[in-house]
Amino acid sequence: MKDDIFNGAGDQPPLPSRATRRIAKRSKYSSRGGIVVQLRGWARPRIVFFESKLEQRVLFLLLARGDLIDLWEQPPSIAYWDDEGRRRTHFFDFLIRLSSGRRVAIAVKPAKRASRIGFVRDLQCIRAAMTKDFADDLVLITDQDFTKAEALNAERYHEFSRSRNEMAFERLSDVVRSMSFPTSVGALAKFLDAGDQSFRTVFIAIYEGLLSVDRTMPIDTDTAVYLGVVR
Repeated sequence: MKDDIFNGAGDQPPLPSRATRRIAKRSKYSSRGGIVVQLRGWARPRIVFFESKLEQRVLFLLLARGDLIDLWEQPPSIAYWDDEGRRRTHFFDFLIRLSSGRRVAIAVKPAKRASRIGFVRDLQCIRAAMTKDFADDLVLITDQDFTKAEALNAERYHEFSRSRNEMAFERLSDVVRSMSFPTSVGALAKFLDAGDQSFRTVFIAIYEGLLSVDRTMPIDTDTAVYLGVVR
């Protein structure tokens, strides 16, 4: 996927990206693009850009959080002194705000590259310079922090939730009261009997806490599903 914008917000035009840093020029390693996002803390949908496949995966994982209120890609830079006394600036990849009010600055890097360039040391210096006005904490997310299946599941949830069928979801809420768990996603979807909405509705319910599965593995019809909030 290169330099694409995916609009899932219907007829309402999205607001532009808030990124404060110019998107890097395309290279053979980049996978730039953007998606249209509607968060519950936003009055309008907005375009959110990513600059790599890893950033894209992390973005979908963040959007799948039930407590996400705000997300800002490439927020204003932080000025800091590195461990050799040189003045530098750093742009975080994402700045998020959670329903608790906590704000977290997120750096995204491949694990091998972060280790090779001493990025963890830089983050320690950045943490020392970061004020509470910007964020309460910072987190480094690498490709070792999640599985590809976990990111793909989150991407599918984002896709499915754009066309959520409320009637099917209400029926599922009733159906689970009369079923024995654990069962399979396919069996539950068949029992729901909502046509092509059945699998999508069960999938959405997994991310919204009605059901739970092992999200680190691909979610398909054979996946074991349990009743209750995901832990």
